[in-house]
Amino acid sequence: MNVVGALVAFVFAALGASLSTEGIFRPAAVLPGAVLGAVASAALLASARHPRAATVVATCCEAAACAAGYLPTPLLLAPLIGCLYRLTVSHGPRPAAWWTGTAVGAVVVGAAASGANTTGGSLLLQTVGVALWLLPALFAGRTTHAERAYLQVVRARAEDAEHRRDEELRGRLSEERLRIARDLHDVVAHHLAVANAQAGAAAHLLVRRPELVRELLAGLGDSTSAALRELKATVGLLRSAGEDPPVGTAPAPGLDQLPDLIEACRAVGTNVRVVSDGTPRRLPPLVELTAFRIVQEALTNVTKHAVRPIVTIRLAYEEDAFSVRVVNTTAGPARPVPSGPASAGGHGLIGMRERARAVGGSVRAGPDGRDRYEVFCTIPLTPWQGNPAPR
Repeated sequence: MNVVGALVAFVFAALGASLSTEGIFRPAAVLPGAVLGAVASAALLASARHPRAATVVATCCEAAACAAGYLPTPLLLAPLIGCLYRLTVSHGPRPAAWWTGTAVGAVVVGAAASGANTTGGSLLLQTVGVALWLLPALFAGRTTHAERAYLQVVRARAEDAEHRRDEELRGRLSEERLRIARDLHDVVAHHLAVANAQAGAAAHLLVRRPELVRELLAGLGDSTSAALRELKATVGLLRSAGEDPPVGTAPAPGLDQLPDLIEACRAVGTNVRVVSDGTPRRLPPLVELTAFRIVQEALTNVTKHAVRPIVTIRLAYEEDAFSVRVVNTTAGPARPVPSGPASAGGHGLIGMRERARAVGGSVRAGPDGRDRYEVFCTIPLTPWQGNPAPR
């Protein structure tokens, strides 16, 4: 495309060198003007990479041609017009305005130095006419420069938006992986821990109290069945293509299901009691789900690690906050905690804190005296709108 433009400019320059006007001196030979036009056209060809140097060469050639007596027409000045356009597009209108003024001055000075016979019309053509031929290159280049700058801004914004979408997608995928891992841990680990405790108790009582083994095995079947149901429901949600949950999926658990959870723990020898402070009332579903899962995880840890535990669950209903405190007092040494990456802090405690943080709450867990371990969760109720109905 650059080569074609340079060839067209050379043809125009050669035609401009052959033009004459009555009363204006023109050299008899066309060749010098054609040679200067060829050099200026070569500079136009190089203006894509070196616009300033090309403009200097084209200006010198056009000024020399006018000094030799050639008529400064748009055809003769075509290579210089192209160089000024390229310079404006690449460097902007402000630098190009200075270069355009310099080019106009150089061509006017060259035409004045030709010593040709001039009339009023020819003088106007050699001065004002030169500016009229070169200034449109500045205006056209300015328009193209503005369009390119706008396209660059649009492209940069599109790339930034795409980058943000990718980052948001990666963040959502990471959050979804954490949520799935947390849910699988909460809904399956508890039932498996209870089943493990029931199996251990059955093996321990097989010789001493065989009449109790049947009851423990029945409870073991219930625990494993519950774990399978929870796992099946979770997998069904993951495989569901739509946003609506699959038919038959149970609603999210709440504090009204605490009795079933406590009964399962009592079946394996855990002494659990519930104490309520304040007036029990219906809480927002997400708050109830968070509290239920935290209590579930605390009881799971008690079942796995404590020996003959006594657990107190205290639910505190305040006007602007809800808190749950799970206190475990263990008689005798605790069962050893398995070694490994998860043992240092545990994934369960991490899941508790993540769940509480998601609803604006916090969780504190740790020893609270000798043979005493406490999990305390508090959730503010101020951000939740609506008046909860009495339970």
